[in-house]
Amino acid sequence: MRARLEQTLTDVRRRLVRRRTIEPIMLALGALTGVGTGLLAWLLVELVRSVQRTAWAPMVPAWQLVLVPTLGGLVVGLVVTHLAPEAGGGGVVRTMEGMALEASRFRGRVPLLATLATGLSLGSGSSGGREGPIVLVGGSLGSLLGQAVAVDEDRLRALVAAGAAAGIGASFNAPIGGTLFALEVLLGGLRRAGSLQVVVVAAVAGSVTARQLGGEGLPLFRARSGLGLGDPTDLVLYLVLGLLAAGVGSAFRRGDALSRRWFLRLRASVGRPLSLAAAGLGVGLVALWVPEVLSDGAELPRIAGTRDPIQAMLDVRMGVSWGAAGILLTWLVAKLLASIISSGAGAAVGVFAPTLFLGAALGGAVGIASVQLFGGTAADVSAFALVGMAAVFAATARAPLTAVLIVFELTGSYDLVLPLMLAVGIAISVGELRGSPSIYVQQLRERGVVHGQPDDVDVLQTVTVGEVMSADHPTVPADLARAALAEQFASTGSHGFAVVDERGRLVGIVTRGDLEQAGATAGELATRRILSVAPDDPVFRAVRRMADLDVGRVPVVDPASRQVVGMLRRSDVVRAYRRGINRTLGAQQRAATGRLRDLAGVRFVEVVVDERSDVAGRAVREVRWPERTVLTSIRRDGEVIVPTGATELLAGDELVVLTADGPAVLRTVGNPQRYPDGSS
Repeated sequence: MRARLEQTLTDVRRRLVRRRTIEPIMLALGALTGVGTGLLAWLLVELVRSVQRTAWAPMVPAWQLVLVPTLGGLVVGLVVTHLAPEAGGGGVVRTMEGMALEASRFRGRVPLLATLATGLSLGSGSSGGREGPIVLVGGSLGSLLGQAVAVDEDRLRALVAAGAAAGIGASFNAPIGGTLFALEVLLGGLRRAGSLQVVVVAAVAGSVTARQLGGEGLPLFRARSGLGLGDPTDLVLYLVLGLLAAGVGSAFRRGDALSRRWFLRLRASVGRPLSLAAAGLGVGLVALWVPEVLSDGAELPRIAGTRDPIQAMLDVRMGVSWGAAGILLTWLVAKLLASIISSGAGAAVGVFAPTLFLGAALGGAVGIASVQLFGGTAADVSAFALVGMAAVFAATARAPLTAVLIVFELTGSYDLVLPLMLAVGIAISVGELRGSPSIYVQQLRERGVVHGQPDDVDVLQTVTVGEVMSADHPTVPADLARAALAEQFASTGSHGFAVVDERGRLVGIVTRGDLEQAGATAGELATRRILSVAPDDPVFRAVRRMADLDVGRVPVVDPASRQVVGMLRRSDVVRAYRRGINRTLGAQQRAATGRLRDLAGVRFVEVVVDERSDVAGRAVREVRWPERTVLTSIRRDGEVIVPTGATELLAGDELVVLTADGPAVLRTVGNPQRYPDGSS
């Protein structure tokens, strides 16, 4: 059976080389990713319910509100510390980090263990949602399938995004919202039709699979009927709601950053399990005040006097009095506090659901104020709550299309298009004017990673092969004897030569490993089916070919004479990158370094020097860099510095590094206290 499976995978890999078969295979992988993610999303929902039934009494006493979240945090901390460090945190940021630093490759244990950690966190009451972890679950599953078939990095990236879309679609029965989330947050926009097709197929497959397993899949929240824009002057109130939503989003991001810094110091002292237990204790204490803050706001343990808060706000069950508005604002403050505690501590929960809760509370309070001051009905309050959900999520995640469409899908209501678009647009615009990043980009930067947009121009497209190739790289004649070839390797220290005929035309390439094969001459030992590039080709094209075949050098051939004129090696690629950076200063240079390429296991990454890192204030030569790592440039105060051994590294420097181990570089340059348990 194992031999047959390996043979099948080999056949699939062989077919991938053919252009006519690659896209259908990618669509099949996308569908398989969606089905698998849908299954895991359903499993996550059932796990949360099982933990709730086990951990909570039929009617929850007050002491359980404190004890259960505390013990749950301790157990999750043990799981994350000893089994899967990747499962800690919201999931979206970890997925983005894996795409940036690890060429979209995730470990095989991640999908199941991330599902387990999130089920325990939400079931025991951590304040957050399941959308972030399910992004990691689906993305890692897509990565594993892509690795099994050995697709290239671009297609592997597409499969990670497909898994993320499938996770959102399956969790919330929102395939369109899941697709847009993957495109806006993970891929940075609509890059190419191939990625879009795979993402759409996975999102639909994930949603359908979860619906079949869990029921007909009614919208997670049900909006009141008859919602819509009444008097056009109400748009002024929705504009105000957008402004307030921008403020709530900003408060969430700032509170999250402060909480993370505090819990990092605590984790360095007591370890991750106890720090997560402390976070659970904090959430439990808030729950004594407002029990509705527990879990994701959709399904709570049976606590006397409570209701599922988001649906209750959409149904306006609290009424339309000023007292009801006070209750909603109390819920908003309590949920904000509980969510930044859970998120900052690194619990396995996401921030998507809390933003919906906060938005519903904010919108409901604004709606009640509108009714009290200008008249109206409960339907008007429900409409404001619905629009608030989209506006606060947009202000926090900076994903406007996702915010509008996913609220439509979550609630099944399409009657508030203009107010939704206005409030979301205002919330996004305020964030852009203030220069505030999304909460995901903010958390990624705190981990020392610069988030580059995938549509940015690669600097290797601005340098030609002829500019940086090793023109004096020796070649060997095809009739060179085996013994002489071995001596040539020994005397030059080279790992490979281009083999040429009597006219200097390329015959093949021979490496040290070929000496172990049968053959009397270099021509007989050489690999004849080889790739080559021309001097006028961009270095980017050569790098892609090197990466596809996992080789470290490629011969440069004049297209007219077919004569070998040089060799492009990995060290030449580094020089090309430096030259490209010097040509693209300022905003153009920032765009140029955004795209992170996989160079046969060695890739460019960007990291930020942490102010508490040991390398801050030290010269480049004094830093113990990981093996197979080259510092290529430093971006400081809008300028690009080509470093020497004497260049001093300063806190806040953005380093562009060519490395085989992104996480190791991150631990070297970042704050070591962030990784007390060895996690990244």
